[in-house]
Amino acid sequence: MSPLEILKASLRVAGDFSPGCKQAARLQSEALDRQLPLRQRFGLRIHLFLCKWCRRYGSQLIFLRSAVQHEGCREQSMPGASLPDDARNRMKSILRQAGK
Repeated sequence: MSPLEILKASLRVAGDFSPGCKQAARLQSEALDRQLPLRQRFGLRIHLFLCKWCRRYGSQLIFLRSAVQHEGCREQSMPGASLPDDARNRMKSILRQAGK
């Protein structure tokens, strides 16, 4: 058996453990929140090794998660954006007059 045939046979066997793209996307999302069981981690790694589109999707997930976490930290450090009572009452009266 040639080395190329051995490689093809190995990839075929590995492909049996590998999930499809739809399931790989779901597993990547789940892996951000919890550790996957060994079989799922192994299958996902095989799939990501073979599929550049799912690798790209995974990097986009990581980017979005970090951006949301960063934005959440920034939002918590901002002062409250509430209006003083007198300003709120002035706006209400102006809106009431405009509605008449």
